[in-house]
Amino acid sequence: MLQSRSPCAPSTSLRTGHDSHKQQQCFRPSRLRTFRLKCSHADSSPTQGADESKHSSSLGRRHLLSLALSASVLSIGEAQAAEPKGVVDGGVTILVPTSIADSLSPVEKRALSQNRRIQAQNNAPPDFPAFVRQGYDIKIMADDYIIDNKGLIYKDFEAGSGAQPVDGEEVTFDYVAYNENGSRIDSSYNKGRPASTRLGINGLIPGFEMGIKSMQVGGKRRIVVSPELGPPVGPSTFFSAKQCEVFDVQLRAVRQCRRRQVAMFSDVICE
Repeated sequence: MLQSRSPCAPSTSLRTGHDSHKQQQCFRPSRLRTFRLKCSHADSSPTQGADESKHSSSLGRRHLLSLALSASVLSIGEAQAAEPKGVVDGGVTILVPTSIADSLSPVEKRALSQNRRIQAQNNAPPDFPAFVRQGYDIKIMADDYIIDNKGLIYKDFEAGSGAQPVDGEEVTFDYVAYNENGSRIDSSYNKGRPASTRLGINGLIPGFEMGIKSMQVGGKRRIVVSPELGPPVGPSTFFSAKQCEVFDVQLRAVRQCRRRQVAMFSDVICE
């Protein structure tokens, strides 16, 4: 179960690239060093004759080196087989139309059916996207949604006619946050007042801020924030899983802000 989430969350995104050291560690030089030490010890042991010693030493070297090579290859093979695909780089999120449902694999069809069933139980709003998840790879199934060149997915229900916000300005908005199962996890309406924050100060989830910057006052939009554009995850944050977030947001107002200096102190006022 996901914890309650708000768009007003730390936005420093953690990105982990492919771990190039994993395969290097599989060669296990300490093991090879052990075999070489044994081989040297075998060469120094006393023998009955020169020919017999040379023959035994040659067999011993070949046998021990063969064992060392086999152990090294086995270690590499086991590591490559056990490495989970798509977990290191966070998986892939794509937007697809609902018409592809019949072409999904049996596993994906079961995941879609389960997601839709739980969304119905949670009374998810109309046109809510479906999420077909395989590990960290996600197919977002929805019609009439837009995906921009940065990977942000959204759908406008009502175009605004007021100002469009920019960094440094304060935005006031109402929102409802959902998880992938269509369950409400946070809402400004439940708090009895809209949310307000300045843009460009890392006060919002990255994908949410991207979505609200291209709105105009009075506009209503649904923003789907993929894990790639979401908040940081881990034990030091409230976010413990790479999940998509869905926000229904209405932009209420935009105010310009300026820094005010009073004696030795300064603050920011928005009006």
